[in-house]
Amino acid sequence: MENFRKSEIPYLLVGIFLSIFILNFLHQELGLRHVLVFSIGLGLGITLYHASFGFTGGWREFIEHKKSSSLRAQIIMLAFAVVLFSLSIGNKSLIYDGNMVGAIAPLSISVIVGSFIFGFAMQLGGGCGSGTLFTAASGNTKMLVTLIFFIIGSLVGTYHFTFWSSLPSLGTISLIDKFNAYENIGMQLSFLFLLYIGFSFLESKRNHQINHLDIFKTSNFNIVKGPWPLFLGAVLLAILNFFMLHAAGHPWSVTFAFGLWGAKIANIIGINVGEWDFWQLSYPSTALENSVLADPTTVSNLGIILGALIAVNLAGKFSNKSNINSKLFLAAVIGGFFMGYGARLAFGCNVGALFSGIASGSLHGWVWFLFAFIGSIYGVKARKYFY
Repeated sequence: MENFRKSEIPYLLVGIFLSIFILNFLHQELGLRHVLVFSIGLGLGITLYHASFGFTGGWREFIEHKKSSSLRAQIIMLAFAVVLFSLSIGNKSLIYDGNMVGAIAPLSISVIVGSFIFGFAMQLGGGCGSGTLFTAASGNTKMLVTLIFFIIGSLVGTYHFTFWSSLPSLGTISLIDKFNAYENIGMQLSFLFLLYIGFSFLESKRNHQINHLDIFKTSNFNIVKGPWPLFLGAVLLAILNFFMLHAAGHPWSVTFAFGLWGAKIANIIGINVGEWDFWQLSYPSTALENSVLADPTTVSNLGIILGALIAVNLAGKFSNKSNINSKLFLAAVIGGFFMGYGARLAFGCNVGALFSGIASGSLHGWVWFLFAFIGSIYGVKARKYFY
């Protein structure tokens, strides 16, 4: 295979054998649901890597140069997901033993502040929630640092949960609850269409041209090595999130697992996080007591990491360089910590709050989108001091 290096074979084998081992363990100990969640995670990791489908770089390209291809692909992804989710949420899952629930969260001061912080920090850290996972798996040392401090920031966010949850809130506002499925689809698709037109107009005005086919094609397309067109990535991510809804009973999320990992480590070193209010809530307390692999978000995150690891090594592009200067290290520390902290305040990251939130008809997803984008504008300005 062209560009495939022998030095990458061990990493590829590690990815494959670990995936097989985890699949077998999940099948033996936890059952079909967790097997499917992990398998979906593998698909997400492969798709994210090959389509280079991250929010951070795409938003930065638009903020700096008004290039909107990534944003337009994200809008298409959201449109597909809105249709799939609107016709499914509240119904009985084909796999999960119960009705499927959306990613619904309060519309609050906490969401506004947290999403702004996250948008700012992801431009310093160099990746969003999902982007941090798949780029760290490709051997990017800076993103490994970002991930470590993402976990720390998420844990600190759970410690401050009581304060932030006490701030003014309008409560949860679900468009699916207030309107029927078809009304929700019509409203959200209309708004997404206006956004698509608006981003396209701004790109055309700035650059005097726009090619709407740019998201449908890529140079040297190869299903194994990539790169994949953004459109293909958008559709696959929407479908995989829909599968996650059926397998897990809730949409795709990323950052809850980071807080859980941090809490498990904190308990090991003698910090009793079980006394914190957040970890006394129904699901967090259960997750803290059980095996970490009992948490579907953890299982899907592991799938993303290993899926990306397999994909990058099949593509012959794994990087094992460890050079990182002090400025990049500091950017990774600050960006990672405040992404974790902001995600906890905002009830999720670009995946759990924006993607899954909007797909679920939760108004907080749109508020997250707005304030995270504003935060990114300032984050792009701050980025020049580190990169």
